[in-house]
Amino acid sequence: MDKVLIILFTLVIMSSHSTSCAEAQTAIPQKLQNFIKNIESKKDKLQGGAIAILHKGQVIYKTTFGKEKGKTGRSITSHTLFPLASVSKTVSATAIALMVDHKALDFDETFKLPYLKNAVNLKNILSHTTGYKFSGNMQIEQGLSRQNLLKKLGNQKPLCKPGECYSYSNTIFSLVEEALNLKNLSLQSIIRQLQIALKTKEIQVVPIDPHMNIAYPHVKEKTKVKSLPFPPYYPKATPAAAGVFASLDGMIEVFKLSFGYRPDLISQKTLEALFTPLIANRDVDKWNIKWPCDRNKIESYYGLGWRILRIKEHLDKDLIFHGGFISGATPFIGFIPSEEIGVIFLINQHSRTPFESGIELWGEFLK
Repeated sequence: MDKVLIILFTLVIMSSHSTSCAEAQTAIPQKLQNFIKNIESKKDKLQGGAIAILHKGQVIYKTTFGKEKGKTGRSITSHTLFPLASVSKTVSATAIALMVDHKALDFDETFKLPYLKNAVNLKNILSHTTGYKFSGNMQIEQGLSRQNLLKKLGNQKPLCKPGECYSYSNTIFSLVEEALNLKNLSLQSIIRQLQIALKTKEIQVVPIDPHMNIAYPHVKEKTKVKSLPFPPYYPKATPAAAGVFASLDGMIEVFKLSFGYRPDLISQKTLEALFTPLIANRDVDKWNIKWPCDRNKIESYYGLGWRILRIKEHLDKDLIFHGGFISGATPFIGFIPSEEIGVIFLINQHSRTPFESGIELWGEFLK
């Protein structure tokens, strides 16, 4: 397997263990092996990508494949930057959490922004609970500048008080930037602090270092795959919500930080704030994919920059995740805390594979 690293588990089962204990220990690697085989079978159908599976904070599978642009571009490596689309929200929220842990920011401190009628806090912005229903996506895709986009937001009226209702919005999430400005910070400055903490430059926001290798977005038109202009509108108009770029190696470090494998950098208490379900939603009804059970049994929540799925019959099997889509780029990051297993997909083509595969992995541990 080219560019594939698979570290298989070595299970040492003491003779004193019962059969059921042995079965529980061998179940994890077998399920992962089946999942990996499924991933490998799909790679040839994609323009390119970078994928990793982690168990207990360690990489147990890592693969890169395809080209950054077209058929003759540079080969994708674990250092190639991918547009993260809405997975940017997880990186922005984690970078903010790092600042909260260092007492530079407070999730609960309220402030007034000129574009919103009511005072809000970072929790409201990061959980899509400012009280507004205005995505701004149509305007962004028409090329509206950030300044004019925020003016349109300023003309909207709230549907409810902050914290009382949910409406997913790239535009409103991007107010992270204005909130940071109140503290003499910026998205660029907190991403820079994240880079320093994780000792990597492979997490970037526009404008991107021209020396970095970038995976251009692609779409399939009939039998041909076409590269798209770069960068798309979202990174310029809503950088905190959909404008972060990262490599697979960079996202592996974000994963470890986010899910508690870097206690030297951030406290568990602060991380728990990210993943505490703040508000229920039915976003699952919008995603036309194969679910591991009856979709009506799935409870969907939003935390701070992260989504949480759970099922009443499996309250110990939550999935913490986020998917993303910018035309021609489809990333996904997910983690099952009870199993300490997670996956990262970075694909530079419009594809259902990342989201479907992430949910499929969750389903393996619901059986």
